[in-house]
Amino acid sequence: IRLRTDKLNTMIFRASAHSIAVMAAALAVASTAAAGGASRLGAQQTSTQSAQSGQKKASRRTAPMASQQAVAQTTTPVDNDSYNLTASATLRDAPSAGVIGALQKSANVEVVARDRGWSRVRIEGWVPDSLLTPADTTYRSNLSAADLRVNPAAARGKMVVWNVEFLALQTADPLRQGLADGEPYMLARGPNSENALLYLVVPPSLMGTARALQPLARISVTARVRDGRSEPVGIPILDIETIRRIK
Repeated sequence: IRLRTDKLNTMIFRASAHSIAVMAAALAVASTAAAGGASRLGAQQTSTQSAQSGQKKASRRTAPMASQQAVAQTTTPVDNDSYNLTASATLRDAPSAGVIGALQKSANVEVVARDRGWSRVRIEGWVPDSLLTPADTTYRSNLSAADLRVNPAAARGKMVVWNVEFLALQTADPLRQGLADGEPYMLARGPNSENALLYLVVPPSLMGTARALQPLARISVTARVRDGRSEPVGIPILDIETIRRIK
């Protein structure tokens, strides 16, 4: 009886120990799963926060662009329609901006765009050549007389600073195309070491300086190209702006 009782107790003890081990293993598995779930949840939260932050930054970047597009879209292109002015008007470079010209009543204009009660217009007309000056005022010391003759259209209006040799002060006759009849000009040679003949038109303000020059005097002139290859013999014509004697 005692032997059977001891065996029974041993079996009960082993069964209890096995149950405890199973429960401990289950608890360990549950703890690991919980930790993994918490880690995944934290990663999802971090990802969500990063995405929200990126969306906010993108929104801040696109806001100015959207504003600029909205401003650009205020100007409405239109078909090129022809209109006559009902009264004299000032011409401006933008709505409510500075005045750049004036148009008389009945002037015909072509509307190319509209913006908040203003029309952008295009107009054609004619003005005397003597009133025009090129917008390009860059001085070019490396432009030669040969360059002017090769491409006179491109050279027209260019500014040069040349050292030339004064030959004579003369008055234009009708045979020299590109010069007005009776217009005073210098016959010069140059520029620099180049042995080309030049017509340098003298303005009234510099006539005193031109008359005081001696033949073969070396001078430095600032001049604007009028004609890079004038008829009949292809001599360049330039309008003098300054004269300086070279000692």
